[in-house]
Amino acid sequence: MDAYAPPHPALRGLVRGRYHAGWEILARGETVVVPASLSLSLNVNCGEEPPGSPAAYAAGPGLLYRYGGEAQGPTLVEWVGVRLTPLGAYRLVGGPLSQTSGRIADLNDLFGTPGRILAERCRAARSQQERFVLIDEFLLHRFAEGPEPSPETVRAWRLLSSSTGQLRVGELAADAGWSTDHFGKVFRRQTGLSPKTAARLIRLHTLLRCAARQSVGWPRLAAEHGYSDQPHFNRDMREFTGMTPSAYFARLRPCGCLSAPPRPEANPAAGSDSFKTAMPSLS
Repeated sequence: MDAYAPPHPALRGLVRGRYHAGWEILARGETVVVPASLSLSLNVNCGEEPPGSPAAYAAGPGLLYRYGGEAQGPTLVEWVGVRLTPLGAYRLVGGPLSQTSGRIADLNDLFGTPGRILAERCRAARSQQERFVLIDEFLLHRFAEGPEPSPETVRAWRLLSSSTGQLRVGELAADAGWSTDHFGKVFRRQTGLSPKTAARLIRLHTLLRCAARQSVGWPRLAAEHGYSDQPHFNRDMREFTGMTPSAYFARLRPCGCLSAPPRPEANPAAGSDSFKTAMPSLS
């Protein structure tokens, strides 16, 4: 069962969508795949910790990961979470996002003592609504103290989004009046993604939204969204979702996660595992 709540109006543009809380029972061996996103996702497990997932963590932008899949079960999973927009995350985290890119970070490491206290209070809360209020208060406090991204990065993000990821990095750098190298470093520090990776994710997400609304062949959709051919599109699908296009929609859940197919026993001839396991990277 899922519950949702809108963030405080002051957080508009910093939070993507609504706060999300819920619970489910993972059967023995059941695996949930979380596709790579443009957002920084903050999550607190309020019940049992699902295998492969820490108690309270941030999943960085560009990270494909999964949880569950262990032999034990069933596991009751209860959580509350929020997705921060790339530029919102820079302000709310309060520093460079390059440390979160493509990895899992413990909330205590990302926010210090306030992150640990938030997780403890969410787990002790008596209702989902109380958890939403706690997250609202936490983010509003961070918002009041956080740095603002540079105007050049804000403009570059808007240009990249409006072009559905099809502007070249050189064009964005020239518009900012910076060298390509300097632009790339600032952009990654303030969004958590390189300009090229951000463009690829924007393009893929745009295509998938179109595919959900209309029945059009994959080759045509790929061409319309700037892919050189369908194999090019398939490579991005595999890298960022772990699925083929048809499998993606067959296994898509309402929350945007995916139900993974059963994993075969280890076999050297089967190739490498394309998923990244969601374990905290503590440094």
